[in-house]
Amino acid sequence: MKHFIKTALLTATLGLSIAALPAQADETSDNAKVQTREHMMAGIGGAMGTLGCYMKGECDLPKGVVHLLAEGIAYSASTGPAVFKDQTPDATHKTTASADIWTDWDNFADHFPKLQENALKLAEVAGDKSAMGPIMGEMGKLCKDCHDDYRTK
Repeated sequence: MKHFIKTALLTATLGLSIAALPAQADETSDNAKVQTREHMMAGIGGAMGTLGCYMKGECDLPKGVVHLLAEGIAYSASTGPAVFKDQTPDATHKTTASADIWTDWDNFADHFPKLQENALKLAEVAGDKSAMGPIMGEMGKLCKDCHDDYRTK
């Protein structure tokens, strides 16, 4: 169990940390921008997966870890619009980001503050599964809606 918690924390922390950093080689290249987006989304996904495991009772996490995972999602969501702002037409790195992101920018970008707000609410009630459930449900719906509309298959 301790190994699982360490692995989950390291995975989520790494993903969230990478999302906060500009791409190292050439932060202005389209490939670097695509990779930064992928790292940010992987961090959010890793944290959501770990929180889902906790909510289902498949893993036990200390309240502080739940709080940190939620705060990490909130932070990443706060960077989302800046990370996705520029289109990347010259990227050769394969991406699942749909061009609809930029043609429907306002709707797309509106998902991030909603996710951030819910993640901060989740951090406030960390450890109280009955209070966390509806918030996790809303966060999952936001993620699904955004992926359905703005992610290619």
